[in-house]
Amino acid sequence: MSVVHAPSADASALSEVDRLFATLDGMVASNGLGEWSSRIQGIYADGPYVWVQLSRDDQDAESVILRLSRPTTAPDIVRALEAESFDADSPVVVRV
Repeated sequence: MSVVHAPSADASALSEVDRLFATLDGMVASNGLGEWSSRIQGIYADGPYVWVQLSRDDQDAESVILRLSRPTTAPDIVRALEAESFDADSPVVVRV
């Protein structure tokens, strides 16, 4: 029987990504578009930032990319999302 080992990853980065996913996926925000839930499309940890691409639950084509400095709190993220409008033509990068 063969055993394949995945490359080891930085445990702090994994827990940070898992924490962000748990916090942001399905999070309810409200803005000019009404109340909506977020759907995580991807999370990438890179140096001093974590990049999160998410869309509205009802509009996969409309997404926003968050550039989160470490550490960023969930209320900071919610405030940033509530201030943004989604654009179907191209993702918007929001620095939080």
